Amino acid sequence: MAYDQSKILQAMRQPEFYPHPVSHLHQCETHISTVFLTGSFVYKIKKPVNLGFLDFTTLEQRRHFCEREVMLNRRLSRDVYLEVVPITRQPSGYQFRGPGHPVEYAVKMRQLAEDDGMIERLKRSAVTDDDIDDLARRLVSFYRETATVAKNGMIDERPDAVPPWQENFDVLRPFVGRYLDRTAFDAIETATHHFFKSRRPLFQRRIDGGKIKDCHGDLRSDHIYFTPDGIQIIDCIEFNDRFRYQDIISDLAFLAMDLEDQGFIETARAIIRQYVERTSDVASLPLLDFYRCYRAMVRCKVSCVRASQMTPNALAHDNPQAAAGRYLAMAHGYAVAFGRRAIWIVFGLPASGKSTVAAELGRILGIEVLRSDVIRKKLFSKAGEGGGSTPFGKGLYTHTATAATYEEMFAQAVDGLDRDGGVLLDATFADADRRSEAIALARRNSAMPILVECKASDSVLATRLRERETQPSLSDARLHHLDEFKKKFQPYASSEGGIHMIANTATPLPLSVQRIMLTYIVDGTLQNRSGDDIKADGP
Repeated sequence: MAYDQSKILQAMRQPEFYPHPVSHLHQCETHISTVFLTGSFVYKIKKPVNLGFLDFTTLEQRRHFCEREVMLNRRLSRDVYLEVVPITRQPSGYQFRGPGHPVEYAVKMRQLAEDDGMIERLKRSAVTDDDIDDLARRLVSFYRETATVAKNGMIDERPDAVPPWQENFDVLRPFVGRYLDRTAFDAIETATHHFFKSRRPLFQRRIDGGKIKDCHGDLRSDHIYFTPDGIQIIDCIEFNDRFRYQDIISDLAFLAMDLEDQGFIETARAIIRQYVERTSDVASLPLLDFYRCYRAMVRCKVSCVRASQMTPNALAHDNPQAAAGRYLAMAHGYAVAFGRRAIWIVFGLPASGKSTVAAELGRILGIEVLRSDVIRKKLFSKAGEGGGSTPFGKGLYTHTATAATYEEMFAQAVDGLDRDGGVLLDATFADADRRSEAIALARRNSAMPILVECKASDSVLATRLRERETQPSLSDARLHHLDEFKKKFQPYASSEGGIHMIANTATPLPLSVQRIMLTYIVDGTLQNRSGDDIKADGP
């Protein structure tokens, strides 16, 4: 069949082979297909290869996967994937739909205009905000409608199972020192292993929450077209279901990584932001950098394999080795982001909503929340102490008791960092010196200090404190304490350092936390993650 296919391909290089006018004929090659563009239609022939993750070696398998390609790609395109066309052999040569048994099959597609491709349009500044809105809406609708899958390849309990990210490292290892920098490679692998081990519950939560879907699998910018007929998304993975069955955020991370690679960082951010805002899937964000790293390593792997197959002359013209190094550098940046330890400091006046925000952030991030009210009462509470009538600064709230409370909280924070790579501190932090201590603690332990200042208007604070008179509350702060708290509270100053975000807790909790997470993970860059001030206050 390999010989027969070569003869078929030779015939398809002739314009007269096609039963329609051919304006120009161009042949393209991938590692698994040969593609012919004729001006109006595209014909794709699958190569008779077995690469382990796919097997096209028999005619029946190629027919099957041609049909799968047409069926699956119709989910995100309209009138593009037309049919599977049989090719037969006649005395006069090969032809489409001739009499007799087929000897090959081709996927027939309507040819899309190159100028309508997403990157071509972005380069011409021809992609509008409305276009990105439409793309996000299309993808959200697709993920909502496509089948939910019970398992994610990232978690496979079989003893011999190898997760996809580990497959990347195993395939790339022979290229380390040859095409790839060893230090960067080792750092990425170490960070990936540690994150997956320490944050495994986050991956399981995605499975339990129905976020593993029959996705596109190869969602890159060169597969997206903004056409007069609407958005067309093509070339999903048909040859291996495991590569499509994945977390929604992994699918989107591929597109975000690809857009960032080509210099369109704001477009990448806009798509992720639109997805989260349309779905409220804020729990996807702690995994975004992990999946962007994984996807960059996939492209690094493809580039290394291509580089190993090409001649030196070809490398001078088309340099996959350089691409491999570029993708490795991107992966390293993402690994730094998801691998860095963090101390979250959620602070503000009593009744500012800090404990509510802290609890939700801790749940989303999958890290321990250390609440000063709990620690204080475990350390000092005795019968008759505490309660709403406690005078300001007395009882459990003397300077000595407060200092001991923060000291114990900081000690527990180190344990949380070592265990989970992150911890969240929930306390008033009214004194700038206390915040400075927490920031210094983070830096001594190679962790990133992230300060979330919770704010609400005086009227909202008063209403919440008034409610504590009739409702149970762990905090002993009451309305008659508010003026003293305000006098003693020292506002955050940029000179304190750390990443600073302001959360307006008068907004609904899901929206407030969503803004924090989007600001930090999506809008943040590696530069501002190292210490610049960020504002996340709502309207």
